[in-house]
Amino acid sequence: MPKIVDHDARREEIIEAVWRLVARRGFAALNMRDLAAEAGFTNGALARYFPTKAAILRASLERANAATEQRAARTIAGADGLNAFRKFCVEIMPLDDERLNEARVVIGFWNYAVADQELIGVYDQAISRWRDQMLSYLRTAAEAGEINPSCDLDAFLDLAMATLMGLQINAIFAARLTTPSRQLRILDGLIAGLQTGTS
Repeated sequence: MPKIVDHDARREEIIEAVWRLVARRGFAALNMRDLAAEAGFTNGALARYFPTKAAILRASLERANAATEQRAARTIAGADGLNAFRKFCVEIMPLDDERLNEARVVIGFWNYAVADQELIGVYDQAISRWRDQMLSYLRTAAEAGEINPSCDLDAFLDLAMATLMGLQINAIFAARLTTPSRQLRILDGLIAGLQTGTS
């Protein structure tokens, strides 16, 4: 009787191996030979699941995005308004090892995908989903009177998204100045600006 192979489970094992290697060495050092060894596969077997480095990167980024969204869904639960907005932002921010590793994958993606429109589209879709979700929380906050009515929510979201992406970079390249407490202070400062109308 032929052995039944769980292809989804194998793909997940490979993505986990990618994350371990990226955490230790960065994405630039990732190659198919080392990845196969890390995952316990031969090169030929690995290629059946991910034929190219771009395919591996896409799957790794999608996994990072899904992890963020799943954490946010659990954390936010029944929250709404500014509370839900803050909780969502916190799940994107690199405040612990898990989220730092996600940031490493994302930053590796930026470098690798800069000339690949298909890969750029994967990132753009995730950012668009996140922005829409954040905007829904902010609109609920505005309706509840939590936000100064003079605030331009669209402009604020531009600032918030740029800040969150910047924190992912700085937490890796300027970790001493981008501690979790400083990151949270930045986020709370942004939110305070919404409430006073200075954002």
